[in-house]
Amino acid sequence: MADALPLRAAVLAALRSIRGITVYDGYVPDKVPVDAAQYILPYVVFFGGVGDEIPERDLSARVDLGGLRWDIQTTSVGANPDICASVAQTVRRTLTNLPLGTHYLLPNPDGFKQETPIRDTTITPARFMLPAPWRLDTT
Repeated sequence: MADALPLRAAVLAALRSIRGITVYDGYVPDKVPVDAAQYILPYVVFFGGVGDEIPERDLSARVDLGGLRWDIQTTSVGANPDICASVAQTVRRTLTNLPLGTHYLLPNPDGFKQETPIRDTTITPARFMLPAPWRLDTT
């Protein structure tokens, strides 16, 4: 199977190129940066593993170790719905069609569709989140 580690690095680099947004890789610390009014500053969380085989097989039924299906997720976060939506839109513009080797990262066609920010009151201070699924298929 193709190696997802360079892909992870490329996606994280693209996300970290966005000005004014903190990027977390797989976790969010207990305390995140806040402004003077104690509202959280915008951030995005990247969730990406090592990928899996491409589900389609040829007549031999063997796994194509040269191919990779890499499903990842980003979660954009902001202090209110407008900030959250703005972060999500910036992330979408940054990652859609991101070249990764000879392939491109795209929104996951099989993923869930969350169009509006979700308020999370289980964390203090409260914040709004908008998850987005992504997919890369290599051959």
